[in-house]
Amino acid sequence: MLPTVNVDAMVAFLTELLNIPSPTGDTDRAMQWLEEKFATTFVDAPLTQKQTPKGLLVAHWPGKQQNAPRGLTAHVDTLGAMVRQIKENGRLRITQLGSWGWTSVEGEGVTIFASNGQTYRGTILPTTASVHAHTSKERNAPRDDTNMEVRIDAHTTCEEETQALGIRVGDVIAIDPRVEVNDNGFIRSRHLDDKASIACMFGAMLAMAEAGLQPVQDSYFHISNYEEVGHGAATGFPSNLADLISIDMAVVAPNQTSDEYSVTICAKDSAGPYHMQLRRELEALAEANKLRYTTDIYPFYASDGEAYWRAGGDVRVGLVGPGVDASHHYERTHRDALENSAKLLLAYLLSE
Repeated sequence: MLPTVNVDAMVAFLTELLNIPSPTGDTDRAMQWLEEKFATTFVDAPLTQKQTPKGLLVAHWPGKQQNAPRGLTAHVDTLGAMVRQIKENGRLRITQLGSWGWTSVEGEGVTIFASNGQTYRGTILPTTASVHAHTSKERNAPRDDTNMEVRIDAHTTCEEETQALGIRVGDVIAIDPRVEVNDNGFIRSRHLDDKASIACMFGAMLAMAEAGLQPVQDSYFHISNYEEVGHGAATGFPSNLADLISIDMAVVAPNQTSDEYSVTICAKDSAGPYHMQLRRELEALAEANKLRYTTDIYPFYASDGEAYWRAGGDVRVGLVGPGVDASHHYERTHRDALENSAKLLLAYLLSE
């Protein structure tokens, strides 16, 4: 029987992490918080941590055996934006960090991290936002980087005034998460991809620590920081790694089997199939522990596990994760999905 997973602690962990901005390429704040959280939570566990030059965080938990080390990876980097141009009207033209639809961020609040260390608030808006100043045709034009801009909450009406604020081309812009935890178990927020998965990893680690247990194999808990641009987990693992479980959100949408209450085990995505034997082992663990799970295929998706494969990793790779609705938009999941995902990870870490 599996140890108890503290779902309340997972949700509290997730809420705090979601509220720390970490657009891809600017994840130091979140990585520092994670390192400190792991250090203070697992005081009595033999957990050692290090940050690599790339900015990855890797925690090592010694196992009963060392002949086939295992890795779990999830990414803390999120979607975001970067200043591409300071416009004549003082507003900002932006370029995407990661892949998102322009209509998905219309009207969203943002934080601009200026080059001089200051932060400013703002809003992503179409250049034809005002109903009282533009025709219906103008207001309903397709959205792209040429007709969307960031309105800065500062006194600026020209390029020179914005530059005087310390804002420069290349400055990072974080999109507000707008976290809401409901009494019925639903959690709404941007960036559940992939901070919900880090919460699941944390939940499995916490359950193991509170039960005084040790993983069967040497285990590496890997937090990547460039997944949204395709190379997050390409490095950071020991050379003798045998298995890698990528933990990432499961796609809840029409024509998918994934849902917001289950852990999903992915059979195949846009890069091809995952390791068949490892997938079958994960499915067997889910069934043996009576977890709510589903197996699914994602045609427009790739994971950090495949980044490691492409970098030459000779390991078995699997992909699991909690169901998340409306991926790369204003996302939603349920605490049941977090619990089932954490339990599957825990079962895997404790399995022979």
